[in-house]
Amino acid sequence: MSYPLKIRLSLLTLVSVFVLVLAACGGSTAPTLAPSTSAPSSQPTSGSTQATTAPSSQATSAATSAPSGQATQPASANAGACPAGAANQTVTMWSPLTGPDGNTMTDLANKFTAENGMGITVMHVPQPDYIQKLNAAAAAKNLPEMTVIRAINIGEMAARNVLRPLSPDMMAVIGDVQSDFPTQFWAAGDYKGKHYTIPLDAQALVLYYNKDMFKAAGLPEPSVDKPMTKDEFEKAADTLNKNGVAGISIGTGFQGAVLFQTLIRQFGGAVSNQDATQATYNSDAGVQALQYVADLKKKYSPTVSGAGDPEVKVFQQGKAAMVIHGPWHISDMEKLDFVGYAPMPQIGSQYAVWGGGHQFALTTDDPAKQLAVACWMSWVSKNSAEWAKAGNVPIRNSVRNSDALMTIAPPVAASGIGGQSHFAHRRTRAGRCIVGPIRTCD
Repeated sequence: MSYPLKIRLSLLTLVSVFVLVLAACGGSTAPTLAPSTSAPSSQPTSGSTQATTAPSSQATSAATSAPSGQATQPASANAGACPAGAANQTVTMWSPLTGPDGNTMTDLANKFTAENGMGITVMHVPQPDYIQKLNAAAAAKNLPEMTVIRAINIGEMAARNVLRPLSPDMMAVIGDVQSDFPTQFWAAGDYKGKHYTIPLDAQALVLYYNKDMFKAAGLPEPSVDKPMTKDEFEKAADTLNKNGVAGISIGTGFQGAVLFQTLIRQFGGAVSNQDATQATYNSDAGVQALQYVADLKKKYSPTVSGAGDPEVKVFQQGKAAMVIHGPWHISDMEKLDFVGYAPMPQIGSQYAVWGGGHQFALTTDDPAKQLAVACWMSWVSKNSAEWAKAGNVPIRNSVRNSDALMTIAPPVAASGIGGQSHFAHRRTRAGRCIVGPIRTCD
């Protein structure tokens, strides 16, 4: 399969899942945040343990000094130009983007640094265990200027005063862009009457499978736009579980946690009540979900464990036929000719899949730094079509409908992702939902 076609299929898989969010986001209800025991990330954590080892301290900055000239164009028609007060500022941005997607973000930071025309430098510093490091930096009064933050962590970090509300001067630069985002993703940045973040992306679990193994076994490949049934999934796992190859690779970190969160909803339960004030996972559905994940682990990959997403590495090495994990692995998976992409299978009576997202947040009180942060936020939001290269779907409506996205990721632009496609309506009428830090169901 050609490389461009692989990109089209992998992104189309993301679209097939992501339209579930948008189709359910049309109302004005604020989002429900899941408990802060697990979180989405480019390389997410399970509890306090980082799922992937990555460099934590070395910043990457543009090698080319920013040229003088005109400031970047505003991100929306009513946004202000990057103001003179932001000139020649250095912005250090932390993030949990410790995987291949972190390289994409660094590339964007370097591009903005070279092209902004204001002498603003953005330095991207990926941080494993970034919440712990943000808390420690806040205590030491040594915070960066901003951070990429998982949606699930916004409330906690705002309550601890690690994050700062976006100021009126910043919003004058960014513009009145609220209507350009799905309601629930924008509302995830609200805390006690103030707004703290600019949404960046949305994510959902992907089923990666070995096309060659499916073909050799005479099994039909999983569909891009229709989840495998329980019987189809289990038949494939059993058939392919031979000759030292695991039918599916199950790890012990982040993956197990999000599979549990997915399956408890598929079995009719929930991790918490609707307003996230009470844990509800101690239920028949919770037992059923946990037992299913435990049984998969015991049967197919009992020795796969530890940090660094070993369950993904086993699959990439050809020692497992399937693995379910986040879209941040897509950029590496595209280098392997045997990889196919499909939605999370439907194991329970109703479809659900774990989902999450990243947002930009402010962590400095310095007025000049805040203006520079606003210039960067506005630019990267406007140019977030490039972010699809990292395996994350841009959340800004105008970007998803843009010519730029059609060029960079044609399936995203062509799918009617704004919730108007036949696929989106067909899926949501069946009672599908995405669960996670921003939980939506119809």
